[in-house]
Amino acid sequence: MPAHVRSGDTVMVTAGSDRGRTGTVLKVIPAKSQVIVQRLNTRTKHLKPSQTNPQGGVITREMPIHLSNVSPVVDGKPTRVRFAVKSDGSKVRVAARGGQELGVVHGPRESRGPAGASPGPSRRVASKKKPARRKGGAKAGGKAAAGKSASRKAASSTKKTGTGRKT
Repeated sequence: MPAHVRSGDTVMVTAGSDRGRTGTVLKVIPAKSQVIVQRLNTRTKHLKPSQTNPQGGVITREMPIHLSNVSPVVDGKPTRVRFAVKSDGSKVRVAARGGQELGVVHGPRESRGPAGASPGPSRRVASKKKPARRKGGAKAGGKAAAGKSASRKAASSTKKTGTGRKT
């Protein structure tokens, strides 16, 4: 499913220490459901002198914010996002507040006929189902199952003595 924000969007932070502040999305990290927003959620890092940076120093970096804690801004207020499919088949992001179009998810698609039916045969191939496996490896009511239980009863009914011989 596509994310409700994309890089370049103006967003407002809705939770955390930067709540209420707005900024531009620099990067979206879909694997972790996080975004990096310009000049928000900054941390300072002390760098040790190295060959590439002989002076060392202190730098500030933007750290990721979870996607659920940011919302796109429309007319200075945060809004939820809906996805709409246009008549030409293109999918767009639409602001729930005011209905303003926020961006295109994908362009026009080929027409699929009435009610989204595909024009040709389905590509999906029916797979063969394997029979269900039973615990114990034997079929219920089979000779092997009966033989195992009989031998267990016989073994449990014999009495052992301290010498190791059965009586």
